[in-house]
Amino acid sequence: MADDDERPSMSRTTYTLVVREGAGNEGIIGEVRADGTIEESTRLTYGDFGLTAIRDDWLPNERRTEVEADVRTIRLQTERSGDGFSFRLLGDGETIAEQRISDDEWRVAAVR
Repeated sequence: MADDDERPSMSRTTYTLVVREGAGNEGIIGEVRADGTIEESTRLTYGDFGLTAIRDDWLPNERRTEVEADVRTIRLQTERSGDGFSFRLLGDGETIAEQRISDDEWRVAAVR
């Protein structure tokens, strides 16, 4: 007989946090993938933050972080702080993966 505080068995899943620039250099897309499907996604448009991409013929590389977890819920959280964007993958409310994109790295600047 199981103890009352013992959690039911959950299977471990490999989640991939992908952060990439969207078509047209207009913003950043964050996705959480598992088993070949997109579980969560969000799009941040530079213009909503008074920013624009400043570059010619260059695109930032997609960033990927893989993490294995046995969680009941996942959620993608985004935040603009200082000179960059943070993308956090939350599993059962706790951060299990994170990517931070700075304005300088992705050649993004404030529109004046």
